[in-house]
Amino acid sequence: MTPRERLQRLARGGGPVYVATRLYDPTGRYLGARLERGCLQGLRTALVEQGLGASEPLTFLPFRDSNSALRGVPADEFSQAIYDLDRTRVEQSYALLAPLSDLQADSGIAFEVGYAAGVGTTVLLLWLNFFVLRYDDGTETFNAPPLLSLLADRVVNLGAFDLARRFKDREDYLNTVTASLDAVEKAVEELCYSLVLHPPDPRPPDGREAVRGRVHLEFGGGQFEMQRCLAAHLQSELERAGFSVSLSHRYQAPGPLSEKAAADLEAAATSELVVTLGDGPDMDAEAAALQGFVRGLGRRVVLYSSGRRRIYTGPEYDNRHNLMLLFSADRIANSLDAVVFAVGDLIG
Repeated sequence: MTPRERLQRLARGGGPVYVATRLYDPTGRYLGARLERGCLQGLRTALVEQGLGASEPLTFLPFRDSNSALRGVPADEFSQAIYDLDRTRVEQSYALLAPLSDLQADSGIAFEVGYAAGVGTTVLLLWLNFFVLRYDDGTETFNAPPLLSLLADRVVNLGAFDLARRFKDREDYLNTVTASLDAVEKAVEELCYSLVLHPPDPRPPDGREAVRGRVHLEFGGGQFEMQRCLAAHLQSELERAGFSVSLSHRYQAPGPLSEKAAADLEAAATSELVVTLGDGPDMDAEAAALQGFVRGLGRRVVLYSSGRRRIYTGPEYDNRHNLMLLFSADRIANSLDAVVFAVGDLIG
C-alpha cells in the first residue's frame, strides 16, 4: 500500500492512529486522552485541507475503545479478546504514538512499539522526560532506551521543563505544570498535522530469515548483574541441550551502544525462538519491545517469569504482567528448567 493509499484509508476511518496508553493509573489514562485530543485535531485539520474528508474513527485509544468494542464478551475471555483487538489495531493503524514518561517505561507500550515496528507500522515515540539517558563507558546520549529508539521511526522530545525555575506559590506551580501539558498536546497536534501533509513511507517487509534451531536470549541486554547471571546459566543449559544460542549483550560488549543494540535486534530477528526475561516490578521495557518486535516478525517467544505476584481486578483481569506480554508469548515458564523444556517442546 502506497503512502497516499494509507492516507486515504485513514481519511475513510479504516486505519486510525493508535495512541498507546499507560493502563494502570489515572494519570496514564488522562495523558492518553490529552494526547489523543491533540492528535485528532491535527489529523482533522490536515485531512480537510487536503480535500480528503475526515471520517471517524481517526484515532484509537486503548482501554476506552477496546472495552467499548467488547461488550458482552465473557469475563474469562476478556483479556485474550483485548489482546487480539489491540494487536489488530496496531497492524492496521496509520501510525502509532507511544508516550514514554518514566525511567521504568511502561512494558505494554514498549511491546506495542516493538510489535508495530515488526509489522511495518510507523512508530512515533514521544519522550516526555526532561532528561536524556547516558550510560557508563560511553559518550552517547539517548532520548529513550536504546532498543526503543532504534525501533521507532522518530523520537520526539516533549519533556522540556525548567529545573532552575522558582515558583511563587502553589497556584503558580500548578499553572506551570498545566501549561507544560498544554504544550505537549499542541506539539502532538502539530506532529499529526505533519503526518498527513508528509505521509511516512511504509516500512519495507522484513526479509530476514530465521535460522533453524537458533535461540536468542533477551534478558535486558546485561545491564544488571542478575540479568547477566541468569542469561549465562540459561545459555549454558540450552547449549548443553544442543541449541545454538545468541545473547543480547549491548550493555557488556565494547563499542557504541547504538551499534550493539542494533546487533541485538539483528540476532533476535534471525532466531527461530526468543526467550525474554519478565522478572521485576515491571518487565524491562527493552525486553518487552524486543518481544513485540519478534512477535511481529512471526518468531516464537518464551517468556520467563518466576514472580508470584498477580495483577488482579476480578475475573476480567487476573495476570502476572501486562496482557500484551502474556498473550503474545507461546509459553510462559516460571523456572530456568521450564524454559529449557519449553524451547525443546516448541522447536524440537
